[in-house]
Amino acid sequence: MVSLLQLNTSFPRIAGDIASPYTWCADLDIHVVPELSVARVINADPGAANITAVEAAVDKAQGDILTTSCGFLCYWQDRLEARTATTFVSSALLALPSLRQMFADDELAILTFNADVLGSPAFAPSLDGFGGPIVDLGEESYLRQVISNNLPALDRQRAEDEIVRLVDGMCADGKVKALLLECTNLPPYKQALKAKFDIEIFDILTLIDSIKSNLVDPEYL
Repeated sequence: MVSLLQLNTSFPRIAGDIASPYTWCADLDIHVVPELSVARVINADPGAANITAVEAAVDKAQGDILTTSCGFLCYWQDRLEARTATTFVSSALLALPSLRQMFADDELAILTFNADVLGSPAFAPSLDGFGGPIVDLGEESYLRQVISNNLPALDRQRAEDEIVRLVDGMCADGKVKALLLECTNLPPYKQALKAKFDIEIFDILTLIDSIKSNLVDPEYL
């Protein structure tokens, strides 16, 4: 079983998204935290949030591994990890140290929901001086609008085309050899990226699989 701490969101969760049951070979145990909106978590002052409800959800989790629906919850990794004996994976950003041993910073790019917030002092420990390119979806991008506004429908092809164009720009100079997807809503488009670009792609699902195999459906690795 996989336990998931999910933000209070209602936009569609398509296969490949961390909160879709179709992403997993194991049962998915979702704990929605009503107090955690996208705006509350993805901001430059995450420490102002009251995470009592998050801690309560951690205490209830029964899975073989515990993860989250938002990579920006890496801010609380150490505090929440200390509450549970279950392996806790808050974010794909936890893979950054090992990836930096494999790739130079200018060979590794991060695609995130919001680059300004990720670059703020609160998240400096998670980046640990990373000097490579960090690109976000763009405030007016289709997928970001769906997520931010909890829109009831998601045009997968529109989102995919948008992300492919974005990554095309990131890879234009030929330096990028690997891409780390911070946002847990990006893995559904990973296969399209693999088909077009000769780069390695890492995300929350590949990180979880490296820790505990046979949980993620291989189609989404």
